[in-house]
Amino acid sequence: MAEKNIESTCELCRKRFLIIKQESEFYARQQIPLPRKCMECRRKHRESLRNPRKLFERACDKCQMKLMSSYAPDSPYKVYCEKCYLETI
Repeated sequence: MAEKNIESTCELCRKRFLIIKQESEFYARQQIPLPRKCMECRRKHRESLRNPRKLFERACDKCQMKLMSSYAPDSPYKVYCEKCYLETI
């Protein structure tokens, strides 16, 4: 097990960051490699994987009622209003 804190440098922004003893022990127990990016760069990467926080005006694919959805109008997914969704399930 790790006995002390580990200093590292982010491979993206070159900022120095610290991996504390408890973190390095956790990574070792889980057999996960130590992070090569700082916490901020890892957070930005995770956020880039999420759907954009934007709502689009769409029509229900069953009754054509207008609604707001996080899926763009050109996305291949079917979008139902609450009433049609509850009828479908």
